[in-house]
Amino acid sequence: MKKADWEHDVVPREVCFARARRVLDAARERRDRDRALGRLPQQVEFILRRLEHKQRGQASTDHPSEEAVLLHCAGEWAHSDEIITSLRRLEQNTGVGVEDLRAALGHLATAGEIQCYHGQPRTLVSATGLAAHASFVIVADWQRINDNRPRRREA
Repeated sequence: MKKADWEHDVVPREVCFARARRVLDAARERRDRDRALGRLPQQVEFILRRLEHKQRGQASTDHPSEEAVLLHCAGEWAHSDEIITSLRRLEQNTGVGVEDLRAALGHLATAGEIQCYHGQPRTLVSATGLAAHASFVIVADWQRINDNRPRRREA
């Protein structure tokens, strides 16, 4: 194939960037429209709020351990309404120590944002009483989580 044959098939860089911008802008508009209508899953809303805080250079919470747990869980809940984990697994995935995780889970449970269950049949448990290696189930109330953390509007 000669250069003249394929030269006409090459799309200039500026055209590629312009097309990509149009696609991204359309996706952002769809996301914003769905968000305004309350059609996004609550986990996605939670993550979007965190990203907005980060973009503005604001702390999204005064409790980084709780934030780490919720962000980890939001990613895991994309596949299910609950997450089966242990304190050790949470420690590995979040970088937060076991004792800090117990405190964070306890605070989130007290606020009614999550519930922790253990065993079969499932019984409600406190994170403070869990062994580090014991498996348990976390169920989140994303509506309450987002209501307790109002979205900050830009001025």
